[in-house]
Amino acid sequence: MKTFLLILILLLVTCSSRLFAQETKLTIDLSQYFQRPKVSLSGPNFNEVLTYDSSRKSVISLSLKEAAYFTLSIDLSANTLYLEPGKDLMISVVPNEKGEFIAIHLDLRFEGENADINTYLNTCKLGSMEDKDFLLDETTYLRKIEQLLKQNKKTIHKYKLNKQFEEKELMRARYQVLEGVTSYPIQHFWEGGNKTSAVFKGGETPIVKEYIARQLIDDEKAWQVSAYRKYVKSAVAMLAFTDFGASWESIIQERLRVLTQYFKSPRILEDMVQNMALVYVESTRGDSLMGFQTAYDKYVSKPEYRQELEKVYAMWNKLKKGQHVVSSGAVYEDVEGNTVSLDDLKGKYIYIDVWATWCGPCRAEIPFLKKLEEEFHGKNIHFVSISMDERKRNWIKMVEQEKLGGIQLWGGPSAQIAIDYKIKGIPRFILLDREGKVIDNNMSRPSEAVTKKVLEELEGI
Repeated sequence: MKTFLLILILLLVTCSSRLFAQETKLTIDLSQYFQRPKVSLSGPNFNEVLTYDSSRKSVISLSLKEAAYFTLSIDLSANTLYLEPGKDLMISVVPNEKGEFIAIHLDLRFEGENADINTYLNTCKLGSMEDKDFLLDETTYLRKIEQLLKQNKKTIHKYKLNKQFEEKELMRARYQVLEGVTSYPIQHFWEGGNKTSAVFKGGETPIVKEYIARQLIDDEKAWQVSAYRKYVKSAVAMLAFTDFGASWESIIQERLRVLTQYFKSPRILEDMVQNMALVYVESTRGDSLMGFQTAYDKYVSKPEYRQELEKVYAMWNKLKKGQHVVSSGAVYEDVEGNTVSLDDLKGKYIYIDVWATWCGPCRAEIPFLKKLEEEFHGKNIHFVSISMDERKRNWIKMVEQEKLGGIQLWGGPSAQIAIDYKIKGIPRFILLDREGKVIDNNMSRPSEAVTKKVLEELEGI
């Protein structure tokens, strides 16, 4: 009887540790790093910018129910962490063997119960496929994929990490490689990923598509691994692909058909249908779910998911004509380093060009934009170009060399305007009225004749 009670107590303790969250303290020591970087931590249902004290240490306590992968970003350096409930971890940014700090790949020293796991994650170099491999024929490509998977598995085994983590890591490493396979049916018809071929058809590459389908497993344990979730999203999209000209209504319905063909798990179906709904609304710029609404009501019941969808609708409504969409406090730099806000330009119409020096189509519009600026010189309108270049010096060089006119501003790759207007591709043109409200959040290009006509017809121009 005593033995039975002891076993029962042990079971209860074990179950309790799994059901209830435990605190995990994460300490980040930047005292040896001469920079004052932006530090952030992201993971499952967590995304936060971290602060550090005068000793240049950042300490944060996380409430964890289960072990999970996180990403620690220190300016340009992105580092994978594995945090476990109740296991504290200390991270120190240290110089490399040459006594240097490489901003894009900082060297880290780990201390704590799972230091060996985190050292592995940030030092182990697993193999990966190259872009040129997409040009291989199907059989050769898949043979190379399988060889790579075996090689990475062997590498992970060599570290002799605890079995529970190793099982999860093997899954993560496998599907990180396999996600690339989902790009093969399209990338195979591109020359080095730069030039599309008119002969591409959705029915091509049947061997690779069959291989992609075989890797789908209807397992909620696997679904907990983010690399597998990413793979499923990409795989479903590829297996459902027919042609580039299909409407989003037919695209989303075909993705639903593929999804329900391979999955029955309520959790996977709910998560995937939610993701598909968000993709649909964004791709159609705020349209209702139309024929997809029935499937959404059937599979999605989480209140937080439905609230998320409503927020997306509300966001797109803001982008409609007559709304004011400029983030408070958002500023951009001019060539001299002065800060400029779009709010500063109210009182005139604003024709915005979001571009970058590396973007061919953006540069092709420059002569037409210059001509437009000349024709509307002295009119009641500002022509504003906002660069999303990562390197500010490249932007300044082009502004000076090309003698670009109008108001030239730099926002960088994370320019607030790209966030405000959900910009996924450039060039992008936006027309605002004299109060800063949207007239057209996807305005025609300077090279299109309709642009001049629309501007000429503006009241009080």
